[in-house]
Amino acid sequence: MRSTPALLGLALALAASGTAAAPATYEFDTVHSQVHASASHLGFSQSTARFPITGGRLVFDPGDWSTASVEATIDAAGLDFGDATWNEHMRAAQFFNTAEFPKLTFRSTKVTGSGNRGTVEGELTMLGQSHPVVLDVTFNRLADNPFSKKPTVGFSATASLKRSAWGMSAYVPNVGDEVTIRIEVEAAKAD
Repeated sequence: MRSTPALLGLALALAASGTAAAPATYEFDTVHSQVHASASHLGFSQSTARFPITGGRLVFDPGDWSTASVEATIDAAGLDFGDATWNEHMRAAQFFNTAEFPKLTFRSTKVTGSGNRGTVEGELTMLGQSHPVVLDVTFNRLADNPFSKKPTVGFSATASLKRSAWGMSAYVPNVGDEVTIRIEVEAAKAD
């Protein structure tokens, strides 16, 4: 027969395990967060650029994805195709027009998921226009970062969009209209 303190301890442990954690707010680690975008270049290759994420935050509870939200700012002017001439070409008015629109933003409208897989629906604002984008998301990890000692969350996401929806239609179809997006995000719990 178990003692009363042991039973009380077991009951408290079971009660605690059934209690959902409250959603927490995390701020993006801009060093370890970026967007990669690829599109067909004349059918020969998938030309790929890296875009820095310059700011963002997310709210997340791994036990209840419905409470989650995401906001991100992406530096269009900081795009990098690995070649200075090609970078300037892509910053020009017929593509990203970074002189007038140096930033892109994403704001979620709905998040669904469980375990380590989910979907984030939201609005991507680019070239002064906002259109819906759906991200397929993998929740990688939530743990204390061994260097900063802060609770840190990590996600990977993919999406596909047509650049012409935002008015970026130069050279379609020779330069691909369909753009494949891959996103990596690390975010630390806000103080």
